[in-house]
Amino acid sequence: MIVLLLLTVFTSAVNGCGAGGSGDNEYIQNPVFAMTISPPIGWTYFPTTPSVANTAIWYFVGQSNDTLTAKDRADSEITAAMLEAIVAANLPVTGVTVSNDYQPIVVENPIGSTTWTGSLYGKVEGGALTQTSPGTTAGTTVLTYQPYTRQLRVTVNNAATTRFYWNIVKNTFLQKMSMNFHARFAGEVTISKV
Repeated sequence: MIVLLLLTVFTSAVNGCGAGGSGDNEYIQNPVFAMTISPPIGWTYFPTTPSVANTAIWYFVGQSNDTLTAKDRADSEITAAMLEAIVAANLPVTGVTVSNDYQPIVVENPIGSTTWTGSLYGKVEGGALTQTSPGTTAGTTVLTYQPYTRQLRVTVNNAATTRFYWNIVKNTFLQKMSMNFHARFAGEVTISKV
C-alpha cells in the first residue's frame, strides 16, 4: 500500500514537472511562426539609378539588384533556416514545405550624397536594415531615421508535432536566421495553428 502511494506521488510529480508545462503537449499541424524582423540587407533592393547624380555608391554591399532577386533570396534563406531547424529537432522533413509573406522594399544608401531626394534611405547594422528615413524636401539637409521592422509570417506545411518540439524548432530557426543570414528580431516569436 505504501509503495502504491509513493508511486502515485512520484508519478504526479514527474507529470507536473514537464519541460515547459502542459501547453507543450499541444499538437500543432502546419504551424505558423509570427515575428517582427529587421530584414537582412540582401532581402531589399536598390533603385536602378541613384536619386542624386554623381553618387559614388547608392546601394549597400550585399543588397539585391531587383525585387525578384530579393524575394528569391528571402524565400531561400527562410526555407533553409527552417528546414535546418526542423532537422535539428529530429523531425522528418520529407514533403515539408515552407512559405512566407515577406515582400522586399527598395532602399537607398545615403552615403556620398548631401541631398536626399529619393523615396527611402536606410541604415544597416550587423547586416540587417535596422533604420529607414524618407527622402527630404528642398532645403532640408538632415535625414530623420526611425527603427525599421516588418511583420513576417512563416508557415510550415505537411508537418506536425507537439508545441514542445515546435519551440525547439523556433529557437533553432532564430539562431540560424541571426547567425547565418543577419536577421534581427524584435519581440517574441509566436507559434499558432493555421
